[in-house]
Amino acid sequence: MTFYLPPKSQLYFKGRAALKSDQIAEWIAEMWTPRHAADAPVTVWADEDTVNAAALAKLDLARTYDGFVFTGHAPVDCDIVNRLNQVGRDGVIGERCGGFALAFAAPDGSAFEVFVANAQYSDDGCTVTLAAVPERFLKGWRLFSYEASRLAAARDETDQVVIIGGTENSFIPTVEWDDIILPEELKADLLGDIRAFFSKGVEVYTRLNLKPFRKLLLAGVPGTGKTMLCNAIARWALAEGMLVIYVSSARKRQEDETGSAFWKIERALHVAAYSERPALVLLEEMDAYLHEAEKALILNVLDGSETPVNPRGTLLIATTNYPEAIDERVLKRPGRLDRVLVIPAVQAELDAELMLRRYLGGMWQDSHLEIVPQLVGYPGAFVRELAIYALTYLAYEDLTSLPVELLQSSLDSLKAQIEARDSLAAGRQTGPETVAHPA
Repeated sequence: MTFYLPPKSQLYFKGRAALKSDQIAEWIAEMWTPRHAADAPVTVWADEDTVNAAALAKLDLARTYDGFVFTGHAPVDCDIVNRLNQVGRDGVIGERCGGFALAFAAPDGSAFEVFVANAQYSDDGCTVTLAAVPERFLKGWRLFSYEASRLAAARDETDQVVIIGGTENSFIPTVEWDDIILPEELKADLLGDIRAFFSKGVEVYTRLNLKPFRKLLLAGVPGTGKTMLCNAIARWALAEGMLVIYVSSARKRQEDETGSAFWKIERALHVAAYSERPALVLLEEMDAYLHEAEKALILNVLDGSETPVNPRGTLLIATTNYPEAIDERVLKRPGRLDRVLVIPAVQAELDAELMLRRYLGGMWQDSHLEIVPQLVGYPGAFVRELAIYALTYLAYEDLTSLPVELLQSSLDSLKAQIEARDSLAAGRQTGPETVAHPA
């Protein structure tokens, strides 16, 4: 796993990591190299996934790495590195700290070992990893490291969305595509774009020597249904056999300043790249990730210059309530976002009627049609809240039907609440000295 450290912490931890790496390097020079001098070991920086227990368990033992074959691994007593295991929620050990000997067989039948030490050097879980690799195996070691990283990141979920950076590991999307009420032209355009990328676009990108990485941004005011839309797209993608990844902006620890951290996007794209299936990555509230400390990193990822490649295609769908908060270097530079689709508020009476019918369910009456024109221009979430508001009052009064007068009263009440909220917000923006008071 790659950890990103904020600039101020980077220098601080760099010194601590260097101290631990010096200790490991000295141990290798004094304790390992003399006993394996015939293999001419070279001490190199290594990837911690080379000792990931779950990844090593998935390795194909018939696979070769520049002609060399992996044959097994075992812990090595190393008094400068504590042995620690991280147990996943599935009860399987994955990431490990400690010293390990990885055994390999050479093409000539001879056997040798690679020593790997992975040590934690901060309470944040950051680690430093060094390996003693026989010189003749350096190219093979690079290939082996890549395969271990791929398997450590690979996810096999086919019926649920993988969560990166959240408090849960996955979720099952429940919104059907037909549940999404938007202008049919917009729905068809969006789904058509997604289908075309995976069915034909990946081949076109590859033929043009471009990374098959497409980025769409769904923009609209709060409540227009962008989250529901992402949920429905995720459900569709799972049914198509894709890997679906959701980047969570939740704060995993109370001391975290923000849950919108670059490492989550980076990790999600690595998981996508190492998948053997086409990948869909969902990133809600993209504007929250574009804070100054990490903006340049995200720009590079959107460019594709620092994005690992999934040859089967990766599609990133991001959302924003505030497109004006997104840097013009993202919105207007070609290649960083391929398309921006505006998800509008309710534009047609037919859409408003369909929404209200769906949310009211069995309480719908034809008399409710007179309310429908008043819903045009409001986001879908407002229509849903109207139904909930009215049905809650209905249950409170123990009524068996919903008269149009009650529905109208609920609508008027919600509108009054919105006007009061907007008035309060406007007053705070202008300041107390400019707020008009009634005579």
